[in-house]
Amino acid sequence: MAVLPSLVFLAFTSTRDQKYRGWASFRDSVGAGRALGETVPFAAARRPVEHGFVELSSVGIWRLLASNNRELARSWIAYPSYTAARDDVARLQAAVESLVVTVVRGETASQYGWLATLDGEPVISSGRWFGASSTSMHSALTTLADFALATISEPPARPTDRRVRALSDAGAPW
Repeated sequence: MAVLPSLVFLAFTSTRDQKYRGWASFRDSVGAGRALGETVPFAAARRPVEHGFVELSSVGIWRLLASNNRELARSWIAYPSYTAARDDVARLQAAVESLVVTVVRGETASQYGWLATLDGEPVISSGRWFGASSTSMHSALTTLADFALATISEPPARPTDRRVRALSDAGAPW
């Protein structure tokens, strides 16, 4: 039996955390990338729930991991709570056929990533840069197929880095 990819959640004690900043920096670089060619729609887009970038003292993200723990994709936004993140993942899994993928070129000639949008709003980004635009598009299409089937980790995974707050800490929204 094949092992399904999993969605894991990480919470940070502060937006000043280095790992949080790394996530935000990569997200910003994908968002600033130059769109290449045509976008690839799966079906007609639906209107997403209004959401924006969260600036709180405790925030979290989700990551889609392959069975070998390699990151395939990550959330575009940070969430104020585990419940908000889990609910948004469920919403996106239900709407995966409505996502539109765009390959973007990064700052160098060999830097290609992808961004999935729902009704024009970014919702998912690639987990890393690729060396070719075709590889990036292939990754996007296979990743979104995996995303639709991925298991949602329950309870949230406990990070090993002490700078990342365990999602089960008492009193934390995560």
